Amino acid sequence: MLEKINHAQGQVLNGDREGAQRLYLEMWDEALRTEDQYQACVVAHFMAHACTEPGEQLLWHQRALKAAEAVGDESVQGFFPSLYANLGEVCLRLGDREQARVYATRAQEVAHLLQDDGYGRMIVSLIERVLQATE
Repeated sequence: MLEKINHAQGQVLNGDREGAQRLYLEMWDEALRTEDQYQACVVAHFMAHACTEPGEQLLWHQRALKAAEAVGDESVQGFFPSLYANLGEVCLRLGDREQARVYATRAQEVAHLLQDDGYGRMIVSLIERVLQATE
């Protein structure tokens, strides 16, 4: 799975979003077929970032969150701050400030699960930006 995700991410960076989306859809179908909620979560998260339309991004972020909740173990705990923050950010872009605040608040509540590294600081910054924009 990681090799395919890396390949799809490379496609996104090279401007081939459609090719990346096709690959993500193949991985998504595989995750559903095998009932692998962990894979579904990861793939949906990356698919959301490969989409350009906020409505599509929202749908895939929601799918990622639903899959993460279905995993039911600690393997995805560190994903929740990012999942909530991304949902908040896309809700904000869609004009739903109230829902954006709900998600950003949830992200803030679980932000302690993030590592103190570049990625963790990036997610904390996103949470703060969404919260500020909804005040």
